[in-house]
This record gives sequence, structure tokens and C-alpha cells, in this order.
Amino acid sequence: MERESYYFLLLLIGFTICIGVFWFQFNNDVTTFMIVNATEVEEGGSFKGSLMDSYGQGVANKTITYHKPGYQMGTLVDTTTDENGEFFIEDAQYLEDAGKDNYYGDFTYAGDGKYKGCIYERNITVIPN
Repeated sequence: MERESYYFLLLLIGFTICIGVFWFQFNNDVTTFMIVNATEVEEGGSFKGSLMDSYGQGVANKTITYHKPGYQMGTLVDTTTDENGEFFIEDAQYLEDAGKDNYYGDFTYAGDGKYKGCIYERNITVIPN
């Protein structure tokens, strides 16, 4: 073989290795983050959020756990993202006796084999009507 053929072969092998590394990173332990479209919501109102990966794509069919307004420590509930990675909270509740616990917060995704977990650390305050 000629010298140019060896260089071409080495470049082809290097390119194949780079593609393999990218493919592995794209499909294993991908970082995730959450965004929510509100900081306050009126009683009976709704808001939505999205679970996204580091490539800006929605993460579909994953369970999100969050704090719902309640007494004392509140109540943790689950919701599931749709095919676009979005989740919806409808009919926001306001409880007069709950005091400072009248918020939706502690949104958490635990992660799985392909995606790393994440936490949305801010709260969505419920405003009474």
C-alpha cells in the first residue's frame, strides 16, 4: 500500500473511535435539568414544566416527584412526563391552614440508566383567590 493509504486508514480509524465515544456519551449518563414556566400560580390555576437532557431534547415518560401544598411536611406526589418531556400541574390547591407550605416545589427526577437525576430547587407559590 502507498503512504497516503496508510494515512487515510489511520484517519478513518480515528474518526470511527470519535464517533463511538460520542455515541456512548449521547446514550449513557446524560445530564438532565428541569424548567418550570411560573414562579407563582393562582388557586385553581395551572402551570407546566419540562424535563430536558443536556442536548435540549425532552425526556419522555419519566416520573417527577414534587411537594404539593399540605399540612406540616406536606405531601409528595408523582407525575409523569409526556412524549415531549413536559409535565402539567392543574388545579393548584391553596390551603389556608398550611401557612408557609402553600407551594409546589422540590421537583425531583431520580434518574435511570441513561439519564442522571436532577432537582428543581425553586418553589411555585400558590396565591389565594
